[in-house]
Amino acid sequence: MAAAAAVAIPTADADWTVVRRRGRRLGDAPPTACHPDAPPPLPVTPIPWAPSDPSLDPARVSRLVARTHAAISRVEASRFYRRLLLPDSPLRRRLVLLEPVRISLLGVGSFESCPVARLQLALAALLRRDLLPDAASADLFDPVLSAVECAAAAELGFSVPSLDDGCRRRVEEPTLFYMPHCEVSLYDALLAANWDSPAQLRRVCVLGNSFQWYAIQAEYDRSGPAAKAAHVLGARRFACEEPVGETGDLDDEDWFTRAFNETSWHFFEVDDGVNLAASIAGGRR
Repeated sequence: MAAAAAVAIPTADADWTVVRRRGRRLGDAPPTACHPDAPPPLPVTPIPWAPSDPSLDPARVSRLVARTHAAISRVEASRFYRRLLLPDSPLRRRLVLLEPVRISLLGVGSFESCPVARLQLALAALLRRDLLPDAASADLFDPVLSAVECAAAAELGFSVPSLDDGCRRRVEEPTLFYMPHCEVSLYDALLAANWDSPAQLRRVCVLGNSFQWYAIQAEYDRSGPAAKAAHVLGARRFACEEPVGETGDLDDEDWFTRAFNETSWHFFEVDDGVNLAASIAGGRR
């Protein structure tokens, strides 16, 4: 049976409000065809990382860069992306206030073997070009990346870290984290690393799975992964959430829809006086 999911949309006066819309069955997760079904446990502290396939073929790198540029052109021409670029949208105004100077693409999967992952990388490249300052930096990471993918990422302007931090990444500057269809534990790890003060958390913006939907999952399954994500559940109290687009905004093609469905922006406009520790306790309840 389909269930109504909670999301937020901009109102006429540019505020965002939570509304109900039809969604997938309770307990279902977004499509993750490019990610392993059973991801390994997250490292508690950063550990050295090297590509899963160390072989480096320049011809494969060139082909992958060309295929990614084709994906960038496709996303750029879509109704979905034009909606994101509306000059007076609440999203753009919130990004101006945040002033992100970095974009991190985490959990992208293998963008050489998976069309969904290439489209997601294409969106990250466009967001950096069109919505972030010219000097903004960019990085991407997934433990499954190969040496070919790391080399292609470098040609596309993305650095690849040599440590796997399990998304426990404390930011030093306002950062847009694009985490397409990641496991809830990864979002929770990122929030936990920046949970020590409201000022620190305000530096974070997350583009990824809907936190409101995770709250619905937690109510449905009290022992499931969403119910254990205390920071994600606590953050929904002050997170401003907006979906990137409804079904009608996405191209009528399977790979494109699977790349961007069930994805929302999250800004954490938390007041200085908020007790973040109490918010975690409230999320657990």
